[in-house]
Amino acid sequence: MADTILGGVIVLLEDLGFFDVILPFLLVFTLIFGILEKTKLFGTEKVAGHEYSKKNINAMMAFVIAFFVVAAKEIVVSIQEALPIVTLILIAIISFLMLVGSFATSDKEFNFFEIFNNYWKLPLSITFLISIALIFFHSFGWLQPVLDYFMGKGSDFFIMIVFLLITGGVIYFVFSSSKGGEE
Repeated sequence: MADTILGGVIVLLEDLGFFDVILPFLLVFTLIFGILEKTKLFGTEKVAGHEYSKKNINAMMAFVIAFFVVAAKEIVVSIQEALPIVTLILIAIISFLMLVGSFATSDKEFNFFEIFNNYWKLPLSITFLISIALIFFHSFGWLQPVLDYFMGKGSDFFIMIVFLLITGGVIYFVFSSSKGGEE
């Protein structure tokens, strides 16, 4: 990563412990402080007729808890491994919503659940979701092993899919024809 100037800065920050100490500390401190401020766990104090949370106690508790977390290397490693994956999933969800939202009409606000009312939008949305999942699987290098697994079990897998499709079609036919007979 040190091939560029900014890559060198990242390497320098990594050598200084920025990613192992400072960022996890700031993350935990901010989360704990925000939760304590929102819940007002340690009570409130009145100043000029207004109630405020006890910021000094909340800040001290968040400070101590953040230092304990940074001292436990296993927790820091877990945070460093989990947050990029959570962020990747969030980016995938946002990508999906952008693709689905591109079919929203311009005269009103987009409602995600509205796609289920239009029959053509649901299959398109499912296609987008599968496409985005395949893109991210490919970016991790997981797509080829998954395809190899299913192709190796090809006949069993495809027989199962055909059986499920036939079963689902029969169930749909039975329930849709009973509604038509009642009306």
